[in-house]
Amino acid sequence: MRLKWGLYAVITLIIILTGGLLIANGTDAVSQAENKKQGILNTEPNTAAFYVDLYIPESQIKKFRAEQKVKVHFPYFEEALIKEGVVTSAAPSPQFANLRMTREKGQADVSMFLIRISIPASEELLPGMTAEVQLDEITG
Repeated sequence: MRLKWGLYAVITLIIILTGGLLIANGTDAVSQAENKKQGILNTEPNTAAFYVDLYIPESQIKKFRAEQKVKVHFPYFEEALIKEGVVTSAAPSPQFANLRMTREKGQADVSMFLIRISIPASEELLPGMTAEVQLDEITG
């Protein structure tokens, strides 16, 4: 019985330490989700160009400016596809400010700014595909 409980204690310790290392390195699921912004690819009216609208948190919005080039990832191809897009607009004010999320120290309002990124037409791309921007790749 002691051996069984000792084994459980070792497994629990390994899980806790591994989780702590993932969080410290920023590779836990929450950190990864906060670093990626996803949107749905749409088509520009009367053109062959595409665009994606993304909601960017107020802590990251200063990284974006009009005419800035950004890498847009399309992660669901067999081989991940990356296209260069251009920020065509950034909202001057938050699009919504009453989304609540729970944090350890209470609740906080989250203000998100809408940005639009234009992407040149491409044979591989179709409207409705998931487009993703990695916030850590954006330099302000």
